[in-house]
Amino acid sequence: MTYDPVKALELAISSEKTGLKTYLDFGYKTKDESGKNMFIRLASDEFEHMTILEKQRASLQEKECWITVKLEKSDIEKLVPEIKSKQSKIKGSEGLDQMSALRTALDMEDRAIKFYREQANLSTDSNAKEMYERLVKMEKAHYELIQAEIDYIEKTGFWFNLREFSLELE
Repeated sequence: MTYDPVKALELAISSEKTGLKTYLDFGYKTKDESGKNMFIRLASDEFEHMTILEKQRASLQEKECWITVKLEKSDIEKLVPEIKSKQSKIKGSEGLDQMSALRTALDMEDRAIKFYREQANLSTDSNAKEMYERLVKMEKAHYELIQAEIDYIEKTGFWFNLREFSLELE
């Protein structure tokens, strides 16, 4: 089977649309304000990803070439390092089975990371590779944010892979 970059982009666009709809639905159903805002930010990023992918598809279909895409750091990517350094906490969660929504979101981000990594490896065009590698980084930031929310809700003692507290004497 030969690699078809347009079909890969169409699959990616479809996936981003699904993510956008899913995150908006989770945001609507989540009663906790911080959880609601997180899902809305995730949906916003998915919309941006979808738009970029649609531009790439149009360029490939019309001009048969990849365009250079400048993907700025998303709000989530900016937020993740700041939160890690401050070790602040996300407010606890209540509402319509937010843990199930978070686990679904985590799975979606994991699949997106794997898909974009695979596309970067399959692509021979440098603009395509760069775009897919950048999308991997953005999806990883989403993954980390969602995992942090799960860790906080489950009170694992870790938040962004950092120990929140220790019962051991130091």
